Amino acid sequence: MEAKLGRPAKAADPARAGADALVGWLARTHRYNASDAESATAATFAARMTAAGAPRSIGPAMISRLERGTASWQAQHLASYERALGLPGGRLAGPAQKVLRAHGDRGDDRSWLRSAAAAEQRAADIIDGVLAADTVTAADWDLLSAHLLATGRRLGRRTWGALVERLMLEICAAQGIDQELRAEALLRIGRAEIAVGLAGEVAIGAMTQRGNPASFQPLKIYQRAPSRAPAAWVVRALLDPPDRWLLRELFTTVAALVDAGSWRPSAQQLNTLRRECQETINDAQVELEVRRAAVQLSRRLHPAPHLGLHGEVGPDLVYLAKPARMDPQTSRYQAACLRLAAEIQGIGLVWQAKWEQGEDSLLGHILVQSLLGHDDTTRSVYTTLLVNSGYRDALRHTLARWLHQGADHQDPGLLRAVIRLFGKVAEGREDGWTLLNMIGADRIETDTRVQACWALANAAPRMPPDVPDTMLEFCRGRSFGAQATTALRSAVAACGRRDRRDVLRLLAEDRDQALAVRDECRWWNALPGYVRQSVSLAG
Repeated sequence: MEAKLGRPAKAADPARAGADALVGWLARTHRYNASDAESATAATFAARMTAAGAPRSIGPAMISRLERGTASWQAQHLASYERALGLPGGRLAGPAQKVLRAHGDRGDDRSWLRSAAAAEQRAADIIDGVLAADTVTAADWDLLSAHLLATGRRLGRRTWGALVERLMLEICAAQGIDQELRAEALLRIGRAEIAVGLAGEVAIGAMTQRGNPASFQPLKIYQRAPSRAPAAWVVRALLDPPDRWLLRELFTTVAALVDAGSWRPSAQQLNTLRRECQETINDAQVELEVRRAAVQLSRRLHPAPHLGLHGEVGPDLVYLAKPARMDPQTSRYQAACLRLAAEIQGIGLVWQAKWEQGEDSLLGHILVQSLLGHDDTTRSVYTTLLVNSGYRDALRHTLARWLHQGADHQDPGLLRAVIRLFGKVAEGREDGWTLLNMIGADRIETDTRVQACWALANAAPRMPPDVPDTMLEFCRGRSFGAQATTALRSAVAACGRRDRRDVLRLLAEDRDQALAVRDECRWWNALPGYVRQSVSLAG
């Protein structure tokens, strides 16, 4: 698809973009991307929502208030939008829950809890399905967790344990919105008194399980709710990791604990953590994503972390370590992002002209934060919004074209950020080969090639099966230096998410491979069939 250049995009004032405004932007992009003009017009869309079972209080004026962020979004609004627009369940609710929690938990949605409390028979059927090893969807977990929270229903310890263990396993195997909804469900279930201890035990078990490719997922959940994290265990694990695979999220989780005031280091711990951060940041043999996370924690612990940088430190680490203020590098990065935003709007939504003056003033800000946010939480929230918005196809085409211009001519820091985002939306053989060509190009920096590996691992379920197979060949046959095992594990993850069990079985039997790689192959192949069906592993 050919992109037409729109007028230069403008970044909105971040102060305007509160939680409800961001959710409103997400909903409006889907309304403006509907195939019919009725959805793009507030009055006719309100009538359609009412016909689909929405409360009569959602009229044109309410739609305008919701989408502008001057009214509070509730679960019934999100569900009504999804039904009226024909979106899959959770397409709006999943990102909305993440945004609302990141901007401060304002309490549970009482209307949703009342509805969930009334679904007693459905909740009982879901519990029976878990115990009988049947398929359980993300929407099922969403309803069940809300029901248990609303009713305070009493369950036996064995039943609570079965729910928590099954849910954690599915979180480790799932991706995208399915994973987001399950993570939120686990946080709800974990509020039950008897489930608190069980959830902690299961989380630590997952984090220390050999071969678990997503052993870091419990840490990502704790980043959403730092008060639930076993702070002492997390800090000890950072200084003496049970598996270096956890390092990135350990750094990020300790940063979240410090931010939230859930853990305060002693003077000795502070000095130890500062030293650990500086050594990790300046170690060129450590994976770049781990070094990025170390910068994030260092910003919390040190008044001027950028002064301790030396050696082989790339531009993206320098950018993250500096104070968040405008300078030539920041200006250059933001200008590039806004040019991309203008191209995305040039491709646009079906009813792009419906925006005030024909321009989406928030898109530039959201893209800047998705690519250049100074911490993982910010990037993750805005990325979830962007890739689940009505702009998804336009974003994919724009990023693919940008990458086709040639990695050799791009700033390495910005290039890696674009690759990371592209992995969230890439699909099909052509996109797969865009990433494969980077993975196999020895002239490109190793950190950039490894970033492309992880991008393709994220995109694997949307690729034909020969793409992850080729990726595995590249990662086995090309040189990645000290990151050879990391690159190969990303290929294993790609094959696992594409359900290439035959390929993984052969790799697990190859004694020439690293033990961590073989253990991960076994983990994917040992996934129960009901989990594969529940998280829709591509086959």
